[in-house]
Amino acid sequence: MIAAIVVAAGQGTRFGGNVPKQFLQLRDRPVLAYSLLSFENHRAVDQVVLVTAPEWKAQIEREIITRFNIRKVIAIVGGGKERQDSVAAGLQAISGSPELVAVHDAVRPFFSAQLLDRTIAGCQQAEACIPGLAPRDTAKQVEGQSVVRTLPRESLRLAQTPQIFRREALQRAFDYSRKHALQGTDEAVLIEASGGAVVWVEGEEHNLKITTRLDLQMAEVILADLIQKPEPPSRQVREENRKVHKRG
Repeated sequence: MIAAIVVAAGQGTRFGGNVPKQFLQLRDRPVLAYSLLSFENHRAVDQVVLVTAPEWKAQIEREIITRFNIRKVIAIVGGGKERQDSVAAGLQAISGSPELVAVHDAVRPFFSAQLLDRTIAGCQQAEACIPGLAPRDTAKQVEGQSVVRTLPRESLRLAQTPQIFRREALQRAFDYSRKHALQGTDEAVLIEASGGAVVWVEGEEHNLKITTRLDLQMAEVILADLIQKPEPPSRQVREENRKVHKRG
């Protein structure tokens, strides 16, 4: 089974306003609720640790956990100064000894069960597996106002979450980062730096990260499209359905 760490400790400084973007309403529920419900409804996930600012804990328990009957959240812990500090705190709160750990940004509300299936499968051959998309635009490396060189798009991927890690490898990566004062924009960076293998699978266009107000408007459009085209069942659900049919 898999434990999931959902990172919802950001203050949303780029978004503006007094409410962090993970708590803003998207249709009939907060942004955070979508991610938690996706893990709640996936058969491979047996527990979720939510990392957030302490002042939001009571509201989360009342308006998300209780309201949407979410049972897999076993702990709500305070976040750290940096993202990896928050994930490390979540890792310490995991119960038991799950082999795999999913790390997910709370402000990516629309990842599918199929994407989670793919990243889980990918992690069987490495210490980590991340979803990624090829960039559509030409990528330039710059220094100040000068363009240094053009990067080949075919060798670039834009990383998404949820990312899947072997638990022991993730802990070693955190130990390595503390020893070498290393900061990463995601935990896969730490796996790479500590010598672990990271593989990737195809991400999803609708797996949007809500960072700006325009992103929130785009999320409304994506949600309307997803409602019209319901997500197919995950691999685990399909396998269970086949077993039921065979028994019948």
